[in-house]
Amino acid sequence: MKRTRKITSIVLAALMVLSTLVVSVSSVSAATTSGSEVYFDNSKFGWQDVYVYAYGTKENAKWPGELMTKEDSGLYKSSFSSAYKSEKVIFNNGLEKGEGKEQYPEAAGLALNAGECKMLTADKQWIDYGKPDDHAYGYTLTANNTAFSTESLDVKLALKNADKGYYSVDGSPKKEFVNGDSVKVGEGKIGNSNISLVLYATGSDGVETEQTYTFKKTFTASKTTFSAKSDGHTTAAEGGYYGTNPEMQLGKYKTISVDGDLSDWDSSMIIAQGVANDDPRVYMPSSMHEQPWDAYALYSAWDDDNLYFLLEMANTTYIVSPEDNFAASNEARPWRNSIPMYLALSIDPAKQATGKAVGTNKDGSTYTNPFVWGCTNGVAKDGGTNFTTHVDTLIAFDSNNSNGGASIFKADVQDTDGTYLFDYDTRIPIGVKNFQAQDNQNGFKIKYANGTKSNSLIGINAPKGSRVMGDNLDMNANWVDFFDVGYKSSYGFVYEIAVPLKTLGIDRNYIETQGIGAMQILTYGTSGMDTLPHDPSMLDQANVEYSYDPSTSHEKEDVDNITVPLARIGALLPDTEVKEAPLEVNFGANLNSGQSAGTPVTLSAESYHANGDVTYTFTVNGSAVQSSSSNTYLWTPSTDGTYSIGVVAVDAKGNKVESTKTFVVGSSSPVETIKGDVNHDGIINVVDATLVQKYIVRLADFDDETFKIADVNNDGRIDITDATIIQKVIVNLATI
Repeated sequence: MKRTRKITSIVLAALMVLSTLVVSVSSVSAATTSGSEVYFDNSKFGWQDVYVYAYGTKENAKWPGELMTKEDSGLYKSSFSSAYKSEKVIFNNGLEKGEGKEQYPEAAGLALNAGECKMLTADKQWIDYGKPDDHAYGYTLTANNTAFSTESLDVKLALKNADKGYYSVDGSPKKEFVNGDSVKVGEGKIGNSNISLVLYATGSDGVETEQTYTFKKTFTASKTTFSAKSDGHTTAAEGGYYGTNPEMQLGKYKTISVDGDLSDWDSSMIIAQGVANDDPRVYMPSSMHEQPWDAYALYSAWDDDNLYFLLEMANTTYIVSPEDNFAASNEARPWRNSIPMYLALSIDPAKQATGKAVGTNKDGSTYTNPFVWGCTNGVAKDGGTNFTTHVDTLIAFDSNNSNGGASIFKADVQDTDGTYLFDYDTRIPIGVKNFQAQDNQNGFKIKYANGTKSNSLIGINAPKGSRVMGDNLDMNANWVDFFDVGYKSSYGFVYEIAVPLKTLGIDRNYIETQGIGAMQILTYGTSGMDTLPHDPSMLDQANVEYSYDPSTSHEKEDVDNITVPLARIGALLPDTEVKEAPLEVNFGANLNSGQSAGTPVTLSAESYHANGDVTYTFTVNGSAVQSSSSNTYLWTPSTDGTYSIGVVAVDAKGNKVESTKTFVVGSSSPVETIKGDVNHDGIINVVDATLVQKYIVRLADFDDETFKIADVNNDGRIDITDATIIQKVIVNLATI
């Protein structure tokens, strides 16, 4: 996403926030007090008593806080004066450990600012509940700014101090709703776009309030992947927003100035992509106070003399946990301490290191350590890293470039089982002789600075205590571009590194013809905390307590075994099998379904993995309305009804993909559908059977509603049986 688009989205978001304060011209401001209120839905918790504990600028009472008052509605309520400026609140049942103590959240409280009215729903959603006054409000039981990747999201609507309200989606005409009604947001809309839901309510005082909610519909294209058995990996490269050699990028021949200025780098040099806010801290509710070790992107380049890396690290603590003052301050910069960091390389396919290292004592005897760094007398202090994936060279340095023992270790000594040990005796020193002078040995260069090179920072925007193991691979998690929610480039950390090729025993020709593998490993002490490419071992113990401090993660002391493929630089391995991502299209309208007749609607298509130019044929109810190289079509529906909108994209090599969606004009209430009427034109004919056949061979894509219509035998899948049934219906040999 380009930064100019971000600025536009931020401006729009600011306008949406301002709109939540608007009331009708004849009314007064909806907020009449600067105090705040909290509500708690106890219907699923079932606590006998409900307490709220508030802390921050003020503490409402010693733990467990104050007893909440049960309202006639069944909700529990507490009010705070204007003296409570910015607090955290924890709901609990008033009991102590051993007596059945329960609380939510388990760690830091939920944010509450002066002038706000918030509710914790039965489903643990921390939502806006109007304002702390007696006016009427509409609200949603789905948290504002929720992201989703499905065709649509059912958002449940509710009312406060009113019997009915009205809603509008993306500027559609107001439609009436009552408490408990739902509305589909995202229906018919293109992915990677925001949907605006505005709720109106009028109370007995005649004041109409207006509340704006924003939801984001996401689309993620498939990735071209590769696999080579000779690299020794036993776990596939992680998917989702992670990427190993995205778009098959292998780095670039270019001379880089190692000076902390990132202008030499560009996105085409990314060889491994991570996600933000996925380091082990986030899965331990009480550990966000620690420094983030959050790898976001690994870049590489080379010239005739050096191999270059850019390590880009994220610090989203400012956004997701601003109350953690240390982690959210510049004191959290990784160069505050000397922490081991690694670049693991695969250069010589004949040598496989397991992670162990061997050296010679002064008396001529040999000693073996289980890991290169952090061992004393053959015992590791805090875990370490070993390798199943092929690695034979380890560039070991530290986060503030102060350790004179930083070295390049090579797997030169063969073990009894045929694997290789890193050799202390042949290490190449790259540490500093003098910290102030930063005079690294053997031509090694390193420079660290605050900064961010990427134009987007994708991650899960969720507070501590709410993260679930495995959500980093869940495409329906609350993924955001952190730049859209206040992230600044200066929050991040970067390391530029130059490694002389002669220290690795290779030259430019070797990189460009044979290629090498690479992985960045961040540690906390000696055990891995994050890698790029991302390895699942970095999070397999994330929610287990650290033995020295139960408030932090066991990932700081476990043994991590690297099993995913390394990123490749310069060239792929000879036995590499590439699985090309198919031609895909992100298609939809610029407005949500439910617009009125006569409203201009722009249909758009964004193609991915195309070979050459693409021709886009837009359809409405199965009929082509435009076929050209233009990826947009302006459609103005003249009558109410349920339409099938679609596009067929064909690239220069004849690859074809089709996508169809449902778009309602006029009333957005459910309409009768006909099983087998796949293109929604009211009749079942050969066009419908053909669409099913295209879907089976991945030449067409269906939204949720179309999938149900095409699944004529209701077995939960679409296959040749469904196409055959439709064909039989056409010639009156079957009925549905």
